[in-house]
Amino acid sequence: MGEIWRLMGPATLSSGMLLISVYISLLFASQLPVGAASALGYAQLLFLTPLGILSNVILVPYMPIFSKLAAPENWGELKQRIRQSLVLTAFTMMPVGALLAVLALPAVRIVYERQQFTQQDSQLVASVLLAYAVGMFFYLGRDVLVRVFYGLGDGNTPFKVSLWGLLLNAVFCFLFTQQFGAAGLALATVGVNFVSMVILLWVLNRRLRGLPWRETGLPISGLAAGSILAGVVSWAALWGCQSLLGTEGLLVQLLNLSISGLAGLGVFALFAARLGLPEVDLFVNRLRQKFGRSHKSPDKL
Repeated sequence: MGEIWRLMGPATLSSGMLLISVYISLLFASQLPVGAASALGYAQLLFLTPLGILSNVILVPYMPIFSKLAAPENWGELKQRIRQSLVLTAFTMMPVGALLAVLALPAVRIVYERQQFTQQDSQLVASVLLAYAVGMFFYLGRDVLVRVFYGLGDGNTPFKVSLWGLLLNAVFCFLFTQQFGAAGLALATVGVNFVSMVILLWVLNRRLRGLPWRETGLPISGLAAGSILAGVVSWAALWGCQSLLGTEGLLVQLLNLSISGLAGLGVFALFAARLGLPEVDLFVNRLRQKFGRSHKSPDKL
């Protein structure tokens, strides 16, 4: 019972601090022009949908793996699994974030722009969504590292980082809303996730006596470059489609969004294939497993 409380106590408190973080954001949103708080909520729905779907493919299978490798004699394999999970996170989150940033406005118009929801409202929500999209990798990457600590039987370190994150969130909200308005609230969240991820990596590097930085950084850098390229291609495709087809009408907007998104995803798929990363096959296997087409256990992937 004591062991359970030692892990679950900090985890439960960390979950509670998420609500405090939301309250801090809403407190600063109340000081902005009318619509900032609503824009934050609308953008979060679009941001969390792909994040929630893809995060389950990564977080759920890795938790028991991290736990099995917690003993010091298994740290060599644990480091490789941490590397694998972070590269897999970059492979899924970076291209989605790039495309979501580029296609934020047409996506918001398609989903929300009805009746009293005007194009000006779409512009506001799209600016917040763009800020969230930039930080998708840090959002999920932080969650992956938190699972590593839980696997090691340490719930206190993520709790302390979350506690400091509340202070950072307030500071970032104050600084960023002065410059970026409602989008600054989303940038504050991105900043907290980035700093938290850096701290967690630093602590893990010391605890595990070094992490495979080069083996992790090079493929993530390659995936970042591929994601930027995909975003540029998607933006060019969107510009071309809007020039030919226009921007008004639900069918036209859906066509523009579909063509632009598929163009960006196609370019990223070709780029990622050239990198020759085993995480690509791993992700496909995870998807098959998720939808019941494969019954392989995570340890055998």
